[in-house]
Amino acid sequence: MDSKVKIASALKLGQANIVAYKIKGSGKEVDVTRASPAKKIKINFTVAENSIAEKRLNDVYVRVLDPTGNLITDPKDAGTFQSDGSDLQYTYKTSIDFKDDGSGYTIDWVNPTPPFQKGTYTVILYADGGKMGQSTFSLK
Repeated sequence: MDSKVKIASALKLGQANIVAYKIKGSGKEVDVTRASPAKKIKINFTVAENSIAEKRLNDVYVRVLDPTGNLITDPKDAGTFQSDGSDLQYTYKTSIDFKDDGSGYTIDWVNPTPPFQKGTYTVILYADGGKMGQSTFSLK
């Protein structure tokens, strides 16, 4: 595939909203703004319109950086992926079914190394060998 077409067909982040949750004993999820009870985050996002991109299942790699800039990884599920010619470690890997119809996606991620710290986290999404985009969320 021509490199210009490959770049043009790569998925890009539309809008993103990240919310932290605690999980009650009943299994019910409650959104929180404090670090200590938070156990998981939901990354709600859209993919920018792209008529060139293939409508198919796409691997999405998530990198979550803590407030000190360290990548959070799960010791049981560590892996790497290629992005812009570099090998990067990911926090979480999943797939989305891209249809170019403006639909929203949600990625649930449970922190394997609780607790969360106070501060601002950076979440970066990658697909098709490049960066889709990033967003942040803060916990008190």
